[in-house]
Amino acid sequence: MDYKKYTQSDIDRLNNTPTWIGSPIKIGEKKENNDQKYVLHATGDADMNGRKYIALPSKCDVSDANIRRKYNLF
Repeated sequence: MDYKKYTQSDIDRLNNTPTWIGSPIKIGEKKENNDQKYVLHATGDADMNGRKYIALPSKCDVSDANIRRKYNLF
């Protein structure tokens, strides 16, 4: 499945929109590469503002048990 990919500046812009301002997207596994592309993943965490999302590098193996545990992915 092809997921939409975002740059860090795309995520920063999203975080300033009404949808995300109460529960901003966090970037995990941040790299120094400014051209890095990220994919949004829903976590198992939520609060009164809604589900928490994490942006992980597009090449990150989210099937890895350590990554799933670290970011509470389901």
